Amino acid sequence: MRILLVAPMLFVFASCASTPKIESPVSLSDAITTLPSKAVAGMSPKGRQQYLEVKPGDYDELNRRIHLFGDSSEGGDAESMLFLRLFEDSDGKTIAASHSARPFADGGAPSKVDTYVYRLESGRWLDVTDAVLPPEVPRSSWFRFNSPGDSIPCGTYKSCPGRDGRGEAYEFGEASGVIFWRDGRFHYKPKG
Repeated sequence: MRILLVAPMLFVFASCASTPKIESPVSLSDAITTLPSKAVAGMSPKGRQQYLEVKPGDYDELNRRIHLFGDSSEGGDAESMLFLRLFEDSDGKTIAASHSARPFADGGAPSKVDTYVYRLESGRWLDVTDAVLPPEVPRSSWFRFNSPGDSIPCGTYKSCPGRDGRGEAYEFGEASGVIFWRDGRFHYKPKG
């Protein structure tokens, strides 16, 4: 009977011991392996490892930005194009901002489930999207989180005819402005 009780406890202990504790600042590789799947365009654990072996698209470890091209067949199993940026807030906590451009990739309607912002708290990613994105910019907008500098272009998706001549597709519309991080949240500055 003791053996039956000890075995599950050892399994739980081994599982906890193998889970890496992440702390700020987080590298791109650690972010790719630890962020929730929805923040990395639906990549599976196996797809994430494949992606990190090849690193297709624009993988900028120095500036902690990624632009993964959705039509890349090399490494990973992302469901769409991905724009990701990491930075630290004024408390030194890593912020991960991501946008999966599914409307551009698969023609699906723009949705708020394509944009996420996470803050690393006590070794875990906490979804802070609604608290930190500016209310005047719909979450269904596109966000180029991989852009250089502190200003991140954003705008609404534009409907267009599908490439196959049937149905609708979406492409990036003109940037309506930029968002930038200040005082613990993103702020919006309209174009012009």
